[in-house]
Amino acid sequence: MNEDQGHLQGTVSSTSTEENVNSDQPVKEKVENYSPLKYVPLDFTTQEMRFLILEPGEPDSLTIKGSFSSVPLSNCEPYTYVINSRGNPIEWRGLLIDGQVKPVTRNIIVFLHHIQSRETSQRLWFRDVCLDHQDQEEKTRYWNQEWMDTMIQHAEKVIDLSEVMAELWDQGKLQPPFLPMSKEWHNTREAKGAKHYPAPLHMQKGWVEPPPPHEYLPLDYDANEFRLIVLWKADNYDDPLRASLAYSVMHDDVPYHCLSYTWGASSEEPTCSILLNGQIFKIRKNLDRALRKLRHNVHKIIIWVDAICIDQNSIPERNRQIPRILEIYDTANIVISWLGEGDETSDISMDFILLDELKSPKLYTDDEGNWGQLSSKEGDEWKIKPIPDCIRQLAALYHFFLNPYFRRIWVIQELAVSTSPTVLCGKKQVAWSQLDQAAYHLIDILHRSRTMPARMMAADPSLKSISDREISFVRRLFYFRHLRSRNADDMMGQTTFNNFKDTSPGILDVMILSRSFESTSPHDKIFALLNLAQDIRDIDFKPDYSRSLSQTYQEFTVAVANETGCLDIICAAEPSLQAGLTIPTWTADWSTLSTVSSIIRHEHIPDVFMTAVEDISGPIYQACGPTTLTPRFSFNGLVLEVVGIILDTVRLVDQQDEKLSQEECIMKWLSLAVCECPTQDESHSLEIDIPFMEKFWSMLAGDVAGAWSVKVVPPSERAPGVEAHGKVFQWFCARKDLCKTRMPQCPSESLMRGRALIITENGSMGLAPYYVEVGQRLAILNKCSVPVLLQETEDGKYRFQGSAFVQGWMEGEVLEEWGLDCEEAWGVLDEGGRLAIV
Repeated sequence: MNEDQGHLQGTVSSTSTEENVNSDQPVKEKVENYSPLKYVPLDFTTQEMRFLILEPGEPDSLTIKGSFSSVPLSNCEPYTYVINSRGNPIEWRGLLIDGQVKPVTRNIIVFLHHIQSRETSQRLWFRDVCLDHQDQEEKTRYWNQEWMDTMIQHAEKVIDLSEVMAELWDQGKLQPPFLPMSKEWHNTREAKGAKHYPAPLHMQKGWVEPPPPHEYLPLDYDANEFRLIVLWKADNYDDPLRASLAYSVMHDDVPYHCLSYTWGASSEEPTCSILLNGQIFKIRKNLDRALRKLRHNVHKIIIWVDAICIDQNSIPERNRQIPRILEIYDTANIVISWLGEGDETSDISMDFILLDELKSPKLYTDDEGNWGQLSSKEGDEWKIKPIPDCIRQLAALYHFFLNPYFRRIWVIQELAVSTSPTVLCGKKQVAWSQLDQAAYHLIDILHRSRTMPARMMAADPSLKSISDREISFVRRLFYFRHLRSRNADDMMGQTTFNNFKDTSPGILDVMILSRSFESTSPHDKIFALLNLAQDIRDIDFKPDYSRSLSQTYQEFTVAVANETGCLDIICAAEPSLQAGLTIPTWTADWSTLSTVSSIIRHEHIPDVFMTAVEDISGPIYQACGPTTLTPRFSFNGLVLEVVGIILDTVRLVDQQDEKLSQEECIMKWLSLAVCECPTQDESHSLEIDIPFMEKFWSMLAGDVAGAWSVKVVPPSERAPGVEAHGKVFQWFCARKDLCKTRMPQCPSESLMRGRALIITENGSMGLAPYYVEVGQRLAILNKCSVPVLLQETEDGKYRFQGSAFVQGWMEGEVLEEWGLDCEEAWGVLDEGGRLAIV
């Protein structure tokens, strides 16, 4: 067993105050009346050693007192060896030994107070107290790994101080020395250096050749410690990477950068080297290139990088660091998004992003297919100033947005809380707000121009298809920053007109909008998002990489449902699971892409400038009634027991035909719905029954009846090729106040994804997942905002089969028809028993 513990270096500060210390911890001792400790020399000929005799603690005293007992090691009484006692010198405390004061770091005092008995003395040995490191001969003999091993061999018991402190951290019993500073969304902090560079025991006499592999030291959780890289300057790009690893204190006055980047393929081995505190540390190619690019030729750079600053081989440390990553990025002076070395396409994109024209809320096109800002008015017509070579630049931009970085799930929280976030690709740099503006314009143009995809693919033959979904990641990334910062990137600063809620984003908002993002570990599809959610701060769920994926996903579902008092999370579940997962049907496999549109939370960002985007968090519908209802569900192992009412059965299913265009599919569904559903006009005439068509079109848009309507298109206004005889209809938004989405051209694109038309036994129409089957039951569950599909099993239980949009059910209409208060209705239903879903 080794004790790799560093010596104390750097500036000592005592800026912590008593009021910042948790009541479970000892307050700072007032030691003015005590003289400094003077060690009595040891007899080296007998291997005499000092032991700390920790006195029993008095009930009303927080003073830590003890005495030294010096005896030959061969004759000593049983003792406990305390390893890994290194602490951060941000604050010193006084330990009273034989009536004298021994200055020690705060973690030692907190540790002794925690283990101190109220009745008996304890014999302890740990290097930082029992050895006089000012005595050079004593230090030479005993301040080495060989002697530490000797002390361990003779010890009756070994306690790892760092692990004890980590457990107290896990229990929330450690109060950090500094409170968080007020958030600054733009960089204003003065540059200062890091202070504390501890080294493993075998490195404390100096660097050795050849350099050994790097070894981490445990973090001092009592000091709220985290690691920072101090990247040394270099004159040339190809010079070896050299750095120091500082153990810094969160919210101290050390400004630093954070690097946001992609690790690379999971199969890639770290083959590049960086000399870290005189030891070799292996990193992957993309990180190597990023550090070389960021390295300065005059100054040192202080930076946080997850692959280096977190011991990735220690699962306990990874588990503890995940909740801190948001805070680390939040506190950083600057966050740099590294997209790689760049090429001609990325250079074209970065130059295009910087164009002044993109600051305009909207770009316009002319008859020749050019795009640009409105520049002058001739008569009644406005003219545009075309952007030169616009199509080629749009194609390059689309290609640029396919960079894997924009799909990395950890980037979501990294960007959301970052100060002065900037994108670095090769030699070019842009602000994240400019990147989002470019993404908005590209998506807006694709929505308004049906010919643009073909023109872009012609300009860049490497593009085989064009889809706004493939480039929507940038907008979703920036939306969470927009929400978190309260629109801080607007030129006017933070605003209040966007109707931001204190609970936004909720955990389901984050999970649904981030479902298609990617991670190396499937656990991270949850772990990377927990810190960002504002409605689960007291959730009974902690990241733990040692848990199986099945356990993680099921426990997460239960924890979210119990914490939020809402069952909407089960509606993210789909039948397709990755191999090896064994989870109930009400648990989502977050590692797989969703194949069906979400109706529990929004999955698209409105197609407007981000500064105008309002808070879209929270449930879209309320089929079960208001969100204030009393939860009437519980989990019993693999069984969800919930109050619910089965209302109908699926009678007919019509899937989307891949051979048909979306318009043709919609008309086919309309004809089928008219034939199969009862209407007010028994003639079933599409030309007459406008109210029925309004219900149908509103359903496709995910809205209640009346939100959308139709109008007859005169022959003179019809598109070329459309017959002049017969009725041609065009739908339009009739009630914006009833609309649940803000899709610009075709609202059905969002809800129809992965869904089939269903007609029920009672004549209702709706949209259900494509895997729906005739005979499945439609139900409304307590505290679930949308109807659900259930498949009854032979033993009377049910299997969850997904969520459904049923026209006429989505806003609590079913319960209102009973004439009962919603709370009263669910209470009556609860008396009749609960559904068991497995």
